[in-house]
Amino acid sequence: MINKTKDFILNKILRQKKIWIPLIIVILGVGIFFLSTMNGNAKNTVTDFVKYTDLKETILATGQVTSTTDLNLSFNSSGFVKSIKVKVGDKVKAGQILATLDQASTYASLTSARGALLAANARYKRILEGATSEEVSLSQIILDQTKLTQQTLVENAYQNLLNSTPEAVPEDGTSEYEAPTISGTYNLGKEGKIILGTYYSSGGMSFNISGLIEGTGLVDTIIKQPIGNSGLYIIFPSSSNNNITDWVIEIPNKKATNYLTNYNAYQATLAQAQSAIDQRTAELALKKSEARPSEIELAMADIISAQGQVELASSRYNDTIITAPLEGTITSIDIKVGELASALKQVIVLQDVFNIYLEANINEANIASINLGMPVDITYDAFGSDKIFKGSITKIDPSSTLVSGVVNYKITATVEQVEGIRPGMTANMTIKAKEKNNVLVVPSRAILVDEFGNKTIRFVENTKTKKFKEIPVTTGLEGDGGIVEILSGIKENDEFVVLIKTK
Repeated sequence: MINKTKDFILNKILRQKKIWIPLIIVILGVGIFFLSTMNGNAKNTVTDFVKYTDLKETILATGQVTSTTDLNLSFNSSGFVKSIKVKVGDKVKAGQILATLDQASTYASLTSARGALLAANARYKRILEGATSEEVSLSQIILDQTKLTQQTLVENAYQNLLNSTPEAVPEDGTSEYEAPTISGTYNLGKEGKIILGTYYSSGGMSFNISGLIEGTGLVDTIIKQPIGNSGLYIIFPSSSNNNITDWVIEIPNKKATNYLTNYNAYQATLAQAQSAIDQRTAELALKKSEARPSEIELAMADIISAQGQVELASSRYNDTIITAPLEGTITSIDIKVGELASALKQVIVLQDVFNIYLEANINEANIASINLGMPVDITYDAFGSDKIFKGSITKIDPSSTLVSGVVNYKITATVEQVEGIRPGMTANMTIKAKEKNNVLVVPSRAILVDEFGNKTIRFVENTKTKKFKEIPVTTGLEGDGGIVEILSGIKENDEFVVLIKTK
């Protein structure tokens, strides 16, 4: 009985062996994988320890040495350079002439304007004193001569108007015809019509004249015939081609191509004549009358106008001269005597090499960290990076400028006066924005930030397996080299995860 029981149990175990063996293998595999994973994480996890150190935030910028007097001087007009009165390195005083252009024409204009001003002053005094009898007589003569001259001009213009290409046209308005040829110069001096009527007579074809004049004449198709004493002549068209017997010559011919030109010229001459006569009449009346307040004011206005011309001429004359606006040193001359200088093109540079400062552009991401008075370490390309000079921020421009599409703000910094520093040199600036000594720090890449802005660090609980947990921290100053100040959350010598390497 006992043997049967043992056999039963043994057979049952053997039957279940098929189930337990695979299960044991799976459990062992999971355990091995877990252990290997833990060992792998510990091996690939980079950690560090919280420590105290000095922390600083600096901003780097490339600036340029600038002079307090840094002027690019140019002529305000174009011309040939006549003289250069300085050389590079010369120290000059304010108002000193540095260079000139050819000034012949501008000086002549200035002289003429000064003469006009003297004349205006003289006229003003003469108005106050009144005109002499000789001046009154002279004004009368000038008026009379003006009337005669203008009358002649008007008569000539009217004569040209009356002689606007005379033309004979059929009196009955026929549109298809061969017109007679009209020549000569009309001299009757009045407007109207000259009517020519042809008829047969004992001597052949004749014509009579009516309208502005009266008379007769012979019809001739070759030799021009006078039209009375009008100064005009006519050659009739061939009778075989024309059956028109009555012709009209309108004076002036308003259909002539030159009529409108002559008419406008006549009207302009009339207006000019009246203006000239009125002016001379007014001048005579002025000579005869005593000085009135309005005349005195007019004379004063002439003086002011003449003074303006003097100032304009003087300005143009000064445009041919370069003078030193401030005291300084000539550092560049880019022009030679005899060369053609262009207006507003830089030819001389004036700087104060003994009063210099630095200028640099700071992008908008860093400008908020900069304040007046911040210390600056400075190196110059000309002296090498091992020589460090000191300075401080003295000015921050409130307005921005675009540099290569990036918003920047210009700052100004003091500079130690060192022999050899010159305007234009490149300065490498290290601005000490913030600084803290003996503070807890960790690398910034060890800080995790979630979508809500909460900051955590992976605190290592087991130094062997590198098991960690995330704990919240409060950060402070972000310094150079990717180092961040820790205000709370962990303490000195706490181990934390910097990063986990991926296989």
